[in-house]
Amino acid sequence: MKRRGVEPDTVTFSALISAMEKAPGGGQWERAVEVFEQMKRGGVEPDTVTFNALISVMEKAPGGSQWERAVEVFGQMKRRGVEPNTVTFRALISAMEKAPSGGPVGEGT
Repeated sequence: MKRRGVEPDTVTFSALISAMEKAPGGGQWERAVEVFEQMKRGGVEPDTVTFNALISVMEKAPGGSQWERAVEVFGQMKRRGVEPNTVTFRALISAMEKAPSGGPVGEGT
């Protein structure tokens, strides 16, 4: 995009991260993290949609392996003052449910 003179913005980065969630085999969470870091390095501020997309990518990771990263991303969201919404909480809870042994959700049962 930059080669064509188009500067990516929050919407562009969010769409790219969201597309990675839909990749076959449980999404491309590692690539999504790289894109997120590139976004921040470029001075583009993530919004609720961006964080939701990133949490959703973690939620789709095979075997629930990235549930703790989803919680970390949620922490970043709060520290940056970005407001979570119902999509945020649904994705976060879903990630925890998919954790091996139910993660923190399974501990309460």
